[in-house]
Amino acid sequence: MTPEPFPSWDDFRFFLATSEAGSFSKAAGQLGMTQPTISRRIESLEQRLGVRLFDRLPSGVALTTRGESILDAARHIESAVREIHRSVIGSDKRLEGPVRISVTDGLATYWMTPRLGELLTKHPGISIEFQCSIEPADVLKMESDLSIQSRMPEAGDLIAAKLGTFHFVPWASPGYLEQHGRPRRPEELLLHRLLDHRVHYQEEGEWSDWFGLARAANLVTYMTNSSSSLISAIQSGLGIGMLPTYACECVDGIVPLDLDLRTYSEIRLVCHPDIQDTARVRAVIDWTKGLFDHKIWPWFRDEFYPPTRPEAKCGRVKDSRDAQSDGPRN
Repeated sequence: MTPEPFPSWDDFRFFLATSEAGSFSKAAGQLGMTQPTISRRIESLEQRLGVRLFDRLPSGVALTTRGESILDAARHIESAVREIHRSVIGSDKRLEGPVRISVTDGLATYWMTPRLGELLTKHPGISIEFQCSIEPADVLKMESDLSIQSRMPEAGDLIAAKLGTFHFVPWASPGYLEQHGRPRRPEELLLHRLLDHRVHYQEEGEWSDWFGLARAANLVTYMTNSSSSLISAIQSGLGIGMLPTYACECVDGIVPLDLDLRTYSEIRLVCHPDIQDTARVRAVIDWTKGLFDHKIWPWFRDEFYPPTRPEAKCGRVKDSRDAQSDGPRN
């Protein structure tokens, strides 16, 4: 191969993504591009460098010896580019520009988006991009400016501020309860259809009790990796599923079940220290923290708060047995 003009940073970005993913299609998915585009860009980079970087295999791609020889250098280029990006952003004092937030789809859809108008009215120059996924974006690599996530970040130099705690309880639609009856004890869930979020289906940890019931019942009739889809399934009367207690403030058509079955998950706001004092990022951080103010929204306290209050939207299905229940009432 005859070397062509020096490649751009994007060429090395595609090279790194492909080397980490192990295939053009997986790299394309991670970068939000098409497989043919990634393949063409890698071929272009190989042409520019005059060497073959990947062996094409039936199962994907593998770095050649020459590809492995430039891997560390490409990572250094990536690190330098990200450092330049952080340095420029960190010195920006303007209250304008985009802020990317990595967050689950349910939290973005039902809690944050309905309250976004307050931020945008106060700071009309700011734009928000919600990056919705189960897996949080890598803030260290600047894949997102902020991340709202449950687990502590592995990188110790990131800032992780605790926002509060999600408390999960079983929920169902009034229609489902009228048709199938209201369970009164956790073991009675064995007689019902269960709906589950893939993140909740864990054999160990805080979700072990729910996992044990779901596995014993063998009646998980619906599984999803989307919180919004799980809520829709519960509203549609497909069965009983676990949702956070704050759902009583923002989700209609479902009711909480007082079964003494609870679990929890702490939530954190993660940010890179180099950009936390950027004017627009700081404004979004302050707004986000306000969304979880424990004095205003008690469901995010560390201690359990019932999923109901006088002005909350959750209702209770009319049932003659309610008089025997000591669960929360409107």
